[in-house]
Amino acid sequence: MKISLVPEYTSYPKRFAAYKWFKPLLAILIAAIFIFVSGMVLVYSATGIAGAMGMDVSGVLGGGYDNLNIYSALGAIVTLASVAVMLPGVLIGNRIVNSRPFSSISSSRGGFDFKVFFKCICAALVLVVIPLIIYSFVSGSSIGAVKFTVMGFILCTILGPLQCVGEEYLMRGLVMQTFGSWIKFPIIAVLLQAIPFMLMHPYNITGMISVGITGAILGFIAYITHGLEAACALHIANNMTSFYMQGFGVNSISSTVTITDMAVSLGVVVLYLVFIIIADKKLGWFDHIRRDDAAEFNAKYEAKKAKKS
Repeated sequence: MKISLVPEYTSYPKRFAAYKWFKPLLAILIAAIFIFVSGMVLVYSATGIAGAMGMDVSGVLGGGYDNLNIYSALGAIVTLASVAVMLPGVLIGNRIVNSRPFSSISSSRGGFDFKVFFKCICAALVLVVIPLIIYSFVSGSSIGAVKFTVMGFILCTILGPLQCVGEEYLMRGLVMQTFGSWIKFPIIAVLLQAIPFMLMHPYNITGMISVGITGAILGFIAYITHGLEAACALHIANNMTSFYMQGFGVNSISSTVTITDMAVSLGVVVLYLVFIIIADKKLGWFDHIRRDDAAEFNAKYEAKKAKKS
């Protein structure tokens, strides 16, 4: 049995000398306020601009996924950027509370490892993107008109991954580590964070169940890999495939998820999970500790305390 030397990820906040039980919750509250205010500013600014230009924004601002419009510049800004602000929200919340470095949310291996992320995104391209593209062509009733504008495609390509990463840093990062710092058993933290993640998505019952299970698997991936790189790769691969398939008229995103849709979606997620477990156990992708963030932070923290006294 392999024994990992990497600190456990979900309870990692407790390794920092400045940790108090309420500090992660305070960071979430600050992040939530920033996300809400930023989202409202984006929505009302875009609405005002669209109104001044005589544009109809009804399909951008409401109706769930059936009326989702991320294919024009306005739609991409309103729908994707308002979620992408989760990333700076988590950064700001953590910075204000200042009980640990932001890198400790990225991983317990010493920050976000782009080499690990690149390997995971390559795996996701094969195991997730290709099957989903095939399913999109098979399940699509017909090839429709391209919905992308040039600027919409560019903004979707930039903001789409940021939206996925923002959700990972908030849910699998800040929220899951908050639960993990309170609860002795990591698996409970993994399951609990999947509940708010599920509630964030306006699907039918089948879709909600699918999202909840996917959220739990994403949490488990973050737990076994001691970080967010592999979860971010899966999230980006899944979402960007859906965005591009609809944007190029191959398939559509709907709030109504069928049993078949759920089976395919969860199938590729489980396939990716199996590969990540193999990459962890057999290939040692997630064993390398780049630096000890807790030791560095605690040394500086104690030095500041000694200087004040």
